[in-house]
Amino acid sequence: MAPTVLITGATGFIGSRVALEVLQAGYRARLSIRRPEQAEKLRRIFSSHLSNIDFVVVSDITVTGCFDEAIQDVQYVVHVASPLPDRNSDLLIPAMQGTTSILESACKNSSIKKVVVTSSISSFMPLAGQPHGTVITEDTGVPYDAKQGISPLLDPMVQYRASKVASYQAIIDFVQQRNPPFDVTTFHPSWVYGRNPVQEPHDDPSGSCGALVLTLLSSAKPINGQFLGVHVDDVAAAHVKALGDSTRGFQSFLLSAPRQSWKEVNEFVRQQYPSVAWKLIPEDWMNYAVDSSRAEKELGLKFKSMEDQVRDTVDQQLEFGKLPVQSVL
Repeated sequence: MAPTVLITGATGFIGSRVALEVLQAGYRARLSIRRPEQAEKLRRIFSSHLSNIDFVVVSDITVTGCFDEAIQDVQYVVHVASPLPDRNSDLLIPAMQGTTSILESACKNSSIKKVVVTSSISSFMPLAGQPHGTVITEDTGVPYDAKQGISPLLDPMVQYRASKVASYQAIIDFVQQRNPPFDVTTFHPSWVYGRNPVQEPHDDPSGSCGALVLTLLSSAKPINGQFLGVHVDDVAAAHVKALGDSTRGFQSFLLSAPRQSWKEVNEFVRQQYPSVAWKLIPEDWMNYAVDSSRAEKELGLKFKSMEDQVRDTVDQQLEFGKLPVQSVL
C-alpha cells in the first residue's frame, strides 16, 4: 500500500493544491478538516482520487494532543493550516500551537518519517518590513519578541509576519530541544498565485490571489510594494519533492521567482487582457530580493514566471466573471 500523508489546510488555496499534487504522485492522503461538512466539497474537488483519501476531524489545532489520533498509521505529515491576516482574530497562538501540536503528536508515532511545514517568507522579515535593497536568504535571522505580535491594534499583515516568525522559531526550538527521529522541512513561499482549486464560481478571490486582483483593479498604490511571487504549482511540487530523499534532517527553503516591477505586470495585463478595465498604478514602493537558489539546486525546482503566475490567476477570475470587462474597439 502507498504511504499515507496527513495534510492539514486542504480546504485552503495552498493546502488543496498540495493535496492534489500528493495524490497525483501516488500517495494516500488523510485530510484534516475542522468540520465534518467540509469533506463534501473536498470529495468533489478530488473526485478522481477518492479511493486514496480519508478524512479526520480536528476542530481545534491548538489543543495539545489534537493530532494524536489523526497521525496513526501515517508516514508523512504536511502541515499547511495557518490563519491568514484578519484584524478580528488571533494569528499568533493558532500558528505557534498548531505547529507544535502536530510536531508533538508526530513524536508519539514511530511510523513518521518526515514532517513538512508550510510557512512564509515572512519568517525571515522584520516586523517593520524588509529594508530596501536587501536579499533574503534562509540564513537571514530575525530577532523576535513575542510581545510584539500580540497586540490586536497591530496591522493584520504585521500580526501575520509576527505569527510566521514566532512559529518558525518554535520549530527551530523544537528540533534543537527534542531532536526528533523524523526529518523536518519548512517551506517559505513569497506571495502565492495561480489557480485556486477550492474557489467556487460564486466566491470572490481571497488571500494572495485576491490581493493581486484588488491591486490590478485599484487606482491606489499597490498593496504589495513590488511583484514578488511564486506559482502555487511550484509550491505544491516542492512539498512532494520534500517527501522523497532530497531533504534530510532539518532544512528550510525559500520559494520565489525573481522580483519584478509593477510596471512589468501592468504592461503584461494590458497587452494580454485589453478588454479588462485595469486601474493599476505601476509604482513600486519596495525593493528587496529573495535568494531561492537552494530550492532550485537541492529540489530541482524551476520557478514559473510572473506571466504564468498572473495569467493563471486572472484566467480563473475571468472564467468566474470576477473582473470588469469593457468593449474594445
